[in-house]
Amino acid sequence: MKWFQRDRGKPGKRQADVVPLSGVAQSDDAPRQAPPLLTAGGPALQQIGGDGDKVAQLTTGQGPVILDITHAGAGHFVVDALDGRLHSQSQLVYTDGPFSCRSLVNGDDRPVSALRIQGDGPWTVAVSPVSSALTCEGDTRRGASDVLRHTGGPAIATLRYEGDPRSDDGGYFLVDTFEPDGNGFLDELASHVGPWHGEAPLTGPCLIYARSDGPWSISVRPLGSPTSP
Repeated sequence: MKWFQRDRGKPGKRQADVVPLSGVAQSDDAPRQAPPLLTAGGPALQQIGGDGDKVAQLTTGQGPVILDITHAGAGHFVVDALDGRLHSQSQLVYTDGPFSCRSLVNGDDRPVSALRIQGDGPWTVAVSPVSSALTCEGDTRRGASDVLRHTGGPAIATLRYEGDPRSDDGGYFLVDTFEPDGNGFLDELASHVGPWHGEAPLTGPCLIYARSDGPWSISVRPLGSPTSP
């Protein structure tokens, strides 16, 4: 599985606070939580909100979970996944302006212990179960990174990435598949920068995790079905 990491400038001067991302306990000086985000699987399990830079500790253990990430500010917004030593191991978000996406963490042998969140405006990060992944049926279009569930057997996936006009390089598009319960990487479907479209074999059933700066779509055609004209 490939990890995306953009080149970035020096971090800002603000020092990040460390707060637990947990519905059980939270430090007294942590920001008040926003109302729970509703997902396809019901209310989020855990949530934290802020306006600025923070380091949030994941208290969900090492099992796979989905992160619902939103940013309401007009400025820069970055979310990095950190390992047990708080080293950045992958970048979940790197964008500017309002943004909303879903990311899969702990889906392979690189567990995430915390998140480094750098935002110039209000943001929220909520933890949802893998069961909340939306089912991928027919032609599905999403606005940014997301986690989908393919419930069928072997198929051909037609993928299209529209690109991100706000990015100098046109944005990134990485698509990986995982075991249906999220425990284990299966295959890479796409890894491109800038607008792109193409086909890839899709093992099923599986979870589909696309990391994307901009809109993308996937159309699933069962193996053996007629090819569209």
